[in-house]
Amino acid sequence: MKWMRAVLWGVLFSAAGAASGNDKAGETPQDYATGMSLETLDASPWYRVALPQAVYQSTAWLDLRDVRVFNHRGDAVPFALEVQKQQPVTPETVDLRLFPLDRAPVSSAEQQEKGSASVVLRSRSGIEIHLESDEVKRFGQSYLLTLPEERKDPLYLAQLRLNWNTPPGNWQGKASVYASEDLRYWRQVQEDAPLMDLTRDNDRLKMDTISARLMLSGEGTRYLLVILDSQSPALALNGVSAIADSREPEPERMVIAARAEKAGDDQVVWRWKKPQPLTSLRITLANEGVLPVELSWRSGEKQPWQPLSKTVLYQLDGKRSDDILLSGQPVEAVRMVTINTRLPETLPEMSGARDSYQLVFNAQGKGPYMLAWGNRAAKKADIGLDMLIPASLRNTHPVNALPWALAQEDVTLGGEERLTATSAAEQQARWKTLLVWGALLLGVGALALMAWRIWREVKKDGAA
Repeated sequence: MKWMRAVLWGVLFSAAGAASGNDKAGETPQDYATGMSLETLDASPWYRVALPQAVYQSTAWLDLRDVRVFNHRGDAVPFALEVQKQQPVTPETVDLRLFPLDRAPVSSAEQQEKGSASVVLRSRSGIEIHLESDEVKRFGQSYLLTLPEERKDPLYLAQLRLNWNTPPGNWQGKASVYASEDLRYWRQVQEDAPLMDLTRDNDRLKMDTISARLMLSGEGTRYLLVILDSQSPALALNGVSAIADSREPEPERMVIAARAEKAGDDQVVWRWKKPQPLTSLRITLANEGVLPVELSWRSGEKQPWQPLSKTVLYQLDGKRSDDILLSGQPVEAVRMVTINTRLPETLPEMSGARDSYQLVFNAQGKGPYMLAWGNRAAKKADIGLDMLIPASLRNTHPVNALPWALAQEDVTLGGEERLTATSAAEQQARWKTLLVWGALLLGVGALALMAWRIWREVKKDGAA
């Protein structure tokens, strides 16, 4: 029996040694599937990295716990992960460029061709706008508005303030606002907003603002059209001021496209390479049209489908259906089934948006540094920003002013097998399971041996 006890203790010590060795082993870049070299141009104690899309698509963990930064010696350096946010919007008032427009007649042939009521508006500089609306008969004075030429930054618009001379008597009217990117397709932003300028004795009541929440920029919506109601007395505008929205910065989004697979004449499934914690979905039709659909989603390939929504997708007159909001749940695939119709010849495109992160790291050791990711065995290692940059240094080293570490070419490190690697805790649990089974098997063997010996002794005594 001594040899059996010796074997059992040997197995126990071997397992304990393996587990402790795994716990003490330091991380190296080879523990991660993929890496990306980082270029640091300016000397700084801290750098920041905008995580590229490849990280979100090929990490082993949804919460990005398997992201690291290593220096040139292969030592991991301290880092913090934080959601990227848009720049805060500061309150400001911007005087917009104002172009009065004159109404031009529209021929009956053109009206018949368009099939709806329309109006042509022309400026003295030669700008011509064709606008279709059922309210054409109510259109009065109209004005085209744009941002100042010297302004390059976008403007988050909250209100428009109309400026006019004091009318001879009390005045009341309404105004509608339209927006466009190219002067061709217009969408209504505000309809019949009330305006007034009333006086009584030395008291004056003036309502001269119109709510209009949108972003004006040179690359997006850059034109506004303000049309006063023709039923009101004529009122000439001297100018229009844009009042910027004042709000907290919102998280930026990383948009990840999904791969479409047709599953029938009325069904398509979009999949992502890995489940993504999505905050919204965007489905874009390839051509103009309207498509009623039923959507469902699943969190994994072997998980059941769950209902998402019944909605109508459309792409008409420069407008498209709204994004579908989600709460950040992991989404591996989305299924779309058309309602009483077939799929269009060209399948719609789908993309999902998730929070975008930037990584801030302490430049310990020397460069070049390397961003690495993809390790199922990795534990969460990022620290709070306060632990990385002391609060007393935040004024002199604000995060948004830190120099960028620029991502360069990809590098293959430990390879795809690291995406299914097991952690030290999992390995230890497996060892414990094996030890329990080993002990049980040894116990069974010992009992069998003892029974065999007893049987031999009994047989020997019987023969005697």
